[in-house]
Amino acid sequence: MLDDRDTEWLVEQLIGTSELLGQEMSPNAAAMLADDLSVYPRELLAKAMARVRTEHSGRLTPKAILDRIDEVMGRPGANEAWAMASRALDERDTVVWTSEMSEAWGVARDVAAGGDMVGARMSFISAYERLVRTARDERRLPEVTVSIGWDGELRGQAVEKAVQLGYLTAEKAAEHLPALGFTPGFKPIALLAGKVEEAADAPPDVRARLAQLREELASAPERRRLAREQQLRADEEELQRRKAETQRRVDEAIAKGLEA
Repeated sequence: MLDDRDTEWLVEQLIGTSELLGQEMSPNAAAMLADDLSVYPRELLAKAMARVRTEHSGRLTPKAILDRIDEVMGRPGANEAWAMASRALDERDTVVWTSEMSEAWGVARDVAAGGDMVGARMSFISAYERLVRTARDERRLPEVTVSIGWDGELRGQAVEKAVQLGYLTAEKAAEHLPALGFTPGFKPIALLAGKVEEAADAPPDVRARLAQLREELASAPERRRLAREQQLRADEEELQRRKAETQRRVDEAIAKGLEA
């Protein structure tokens, strides 16, 4: 839960973001929306609001904010979720997905197996959106699991891509090593987890690529922190500028009134 100071910050974020999107939001409306969002940590909300300002067009709605919160948490939108989950139709593929995606695929799988991909997609999206709404209401974070396919090479690719996209941390990916059973004779995630000696038999190009990825993952929190601080400073400067402009207009109006 946000404390009073963070709630005040969020109200300012909502009002300022609304203005940037070309609309006005009353303090009362902003306070109501801030109360609804107060269950999320400030860091998560800051990232989501930054995405709204850079990606969203049109009116600021609770859905626009919640969609970005889901993205930041690693819960993809319905269409992206379908694209990821439908790979499970090929038993060779390893699929990294959330529990909501897995459950929704269980609803659509038989339809897809029958060749009706349009009907399967409709069934999946309907079930997925319902499951996401329930997860939102219960304030549950997405739970990521790995559905293992029989193609060993595709397993490593799927897990590495999930780490790159932020769906899995290197540590979480390493936990799946015993079940993944990579066939190339080395453990790609070993380097991601910092266990270089466990991947000594990996080809040099793979070792170099994974070492680079590990470095990128290690520096990602610092990059995100710096970007967040920069965005917060920019937001604060913009807010102060707008306050100063509003005060200037008020002063001018008062001065004109006195002259009259």
